[in-house]
Amino acid sequence: MKKLMFLLPAFLLAAVLGMTTSCRFAQQYHDGDTVAASVFEPEDTSAAAVRKRDTLQKAQTAVADSIGMYYVGTGSTRQFLQLVSYPSRRDTLVYGKTRHVRVKGSADYNNLVRVKFYLLNGKDSLVSEVEQVVGG
Repeated sequence: MKKLMFLLPAFLLAAVLGMTTSCRFAQQYHDGDTVAASVFEPEDTSAAAVRKRDTLQKAQTAVADSIGMYYVGTGSTRQFLQLVSYPSRRDTLVYGKTRHVRVKGSADYNNLVRVKFYLLNGKDSLVSEVEQVVGG
């Protein structure tokens, strides 16, 4: 017991010194408002840059998603169904489910499905039926 009495003050002294010297934060530097360098650079108007920009715009507008066909997203839960647009996978929609959802085929993640909606209150939509699309 006497040994503990000698260790207790030493331990308390070490704890107090440790708390006063630790957890120092780094200095904060206020650089002011920073803006990307691309804002100050003049726009590239060379023929190669224009062609590249046009092909990128055409590629972005060329993809047309199918209406009513979606992939089942990995963010789906018991209450909500995550639908990812087909074929581009650009857009993600999250819908609530009705109490009893009819499933034809498989509605596992990353399967291609068609979805039927139930209109609730004239403006909210709930998923009422999910049908697997085979060979999509």
